[in-house]
Amino acid sequence: MNIILSYFYWQLIETPKKLILIIKDFIVFGFDLFSVKETIGNLFSPWKRYVWDYGRSFDFAKYLDVFISNLIARIIGFIMRIFLLFFFIIYEVLVLIIGPIVLLFFLLYPFIALWMILINII
Repeated sequence: MNIILSYFYWQLIETPKKLILIIKDFIVFGFDLFSVKETIGNLFSPWKRYVWDYGRSFDFAKYLDVFISNLIARIIGFIMRIFLLFFFIIYEVLVLIIGPIVLLFFLLYPFIALWMILINII
């Protein structure tokens, strides 16, 4: 009888605690994987730090060309970082949906298995 109690203690107490820690680790991993803090901090920075120098002399055509090029680099950087944050949100939502489903299934599995055995006997 002691082994049955040990099994249910493992199934209903120990492993759910570990599964909750694993779900928490996946959430923290998402913040590290997508570098959320750094991405938000550099949201308007140029993509891959591509910047063009204006030079020493003033030439309006060159100045306009460099300004537009730097503006495009910043816009591309903004768009890429927004996509990165979008994928981060999708990842976190999936973890928050799939994690509790796995936990619930793990908690109910022995009872479902027992119920299925009893249905087949009857």
